[in-house]
Amino acid sequence: MKFEVRYPLAAPHVVELQGTLAVLGRDPSCDLVLSDTKCSRRHAVLEAGPQGIVIRDAGSANGVFVNDKKVERKALEQGDVIRLGDVVLKVLPEEMPGTLMMGPEDMETPAPGPSAPPPAPAPSPSAAVPEDRRPAPARPRVEPRPRPAAPRPAPRSGPGRPLTVTLLAGLWMASVLLYGAGGAVAARSLGLTGVWAALPVTVGLMLALVSGAMAWGLWTLSPWARVVQIFIAALGLLLCPFTFASIAVLFYMARPATRAAFAGARSGAPAGGPIATDSAEGAYAAVVVGTVLLGVVASAATFFLGNRNTSGMEQARASAREEAAVERLRRLVVAESEFHSGTCGNAYADLQGLLNPASAIPNYRPDGPAFLAPEFARPEAVGYRFDLAVEDPVPPTEGCAARGFRRFAYRATPLDAGLRHLMVGADGAVHAASGRPAGAADPVVH
Repeated sequence: MKFEVRYPLAAPHVVELQGTLAVLGRDPSCDLVLSDTKCSRRHAVLEAGPQGIVIRDAGSANGVFVNDKKVERKALEQGDVIRLGDVVLKVLPEEMPGTLMMGPEDMETPAPGPSAPPPAPAPSPSAAVPEDRRPAPARPRVEPRPRPAAPRPAPRSGPGRPLTVTLLAGLWMASVLLYGAGGAVAARSLGLTGVWAALPVTVGLMLALVSGAMAWGLWTLSPWARVVQIFIAALGLLLCPFTFASIAVLFYMARPATRAAFAGARSGAPAGGPIATDSAEGAYAAVVVGTVLLGVVASAATFFLGNRNTSGMEQARASAREEAAVERLRRLVVAESEFHSGTCGNAYADLQGLLNPASAIPNYRPDGPAFLAPEFARPEAVGYRFDLAVEDPVPPTEGCAARGFRRFAYRATPLDAGLRHLMVGADGAVHAASGRPAGAADPVVH
């Protein structure tokens, strides 16, 4: 009995079974061992009888199919196609043996020795029997030489690791380094310290651990790795930059050939060896690489544009805060000028005198108007801390301010990064400096 045996993703090979009975299945004791998880341990039986070769279902779980029809018992003919699980067998023509020719050397002859006279024949009781009723003399039986049994074919190993699976394992291995360093970089860029800094680092290490496990599972064709990869790819559909890559991976993992590759590793076939490939494997590998690179480029562009927009927004916010601070400094200069002109023209007030003129000007009505609005009493506003410093007190005289000063400096110290230091004096010009307190020699803000 000769058959062509074909596994998924593997080249066909020919086996010849000897004898009149052969058992097919996954059990190592079978005459033809099938390395396929969809096959039962004792799946089918081949019998040679008067009707020729007959195949019989031995109580398998998935059944026996001959020419795509499920059968319990079927006589086989040359060219019939048998499917057991994912294994396909084709009946091949068997060479017919010729006429058995035996020479004198094949016959057993007695060793030469001294001849002895033959004994006298005893009278046969059949001598009186008529010749036409006598039985024919028995012919000597010649036993043919037994044909040597053909060696049983060894179970075929799995088809090897597919190219796309190897590529995915490499991508997961690269993710180990990416996630491992990404947590520390994120903590540093966000300026986190202490317990808060440990949070992104811990998340990065956990993702790196998951990536390492996925790389090992795909490299060894572990069945669980295929299930987890499908789940992760389904989650990836929600991430816009990697949506196309996730779709490609989902289609690839759903292929029957991919399922067979992982199922072969589960049935005990070695996962290593040459990388298996077929006509579609290269196309899938190219699509996965292309979509992953597309996702990386899209992520980088999003990050760059996001930082650019954030930077522009920060600059606009800083500019607005600085303009508000400059406006506050100029309003204070106006208040100092009004106080100076109303107090004998020779004194400036401190902050309390501007907010409560009765505390600095004799005979000032307690309900009289203040030179500054009440919000100037709060030292912090619009991202700055404001401070009014006065120098060189003026001696009080009758009719003039009881508490006055010849010089003043109103300073604005930034509370947020990216803002400049500001200062205004009696000349009314606002000066600005970066990284240090501003002085009268610094550029003027117009």
